[in-house]
Amino acid sequence: MSSDGVPDLGREREAAAGEAWQALYGLVFEREGQQRFHEACDATGLAPGGLKTLLRLSPDQPIPMRDLAEYFRCDPSYVTSLVDGLESAGLAERRSHPTDRRVKMVALSHRGVDALAQARKILGQPPTSFSVLTTPELLRLKSLLAKLDRTERPPAD
Repeated sequence: MSSDGVPDLGREREAAAGEAWQALYGLVFEREGQQRFHEACDATGLAPGGLKTLLRLSPDQPIPMRDLAEYFRCDPSYVTSLVDGLESAGLAERRSHPTDRRVKMVALSHRGVDALAQARKILGQPPTSFSVLTTPELLRLKSLLAKLDRTERPPAD
């Protein structure tokens, strides 16, 4: 409540948003999501950095390696080492840019497509903690998350 006795919905809303985010963060990054990520690493034979890179790649749309460095906010030499690992595992391949040979592109190989599908299958399994929710609750959660996903994303720095 504010000093005049009126409920302070801004603070209540901010607190609720913080608590919701902490719950979601914990589920994804600290508990079952973290375990699932490591299961996908084990299944694909990749370290976490390699799997994160694999998840950003496509067989049809090669991506400049410098774009990966910008996305991961890391030194380009680290992306080179990640791509080296994917390439040596037969999961990705470097390509030349169609108009600028100085730009190195990376795309999934055929084996990479299979590894990506395997990783997405593992990562896409719902956490066992969802079993406490009813079907209507799961549908509501899906609706709320879809609403969040449709919001405009801020530009990358």
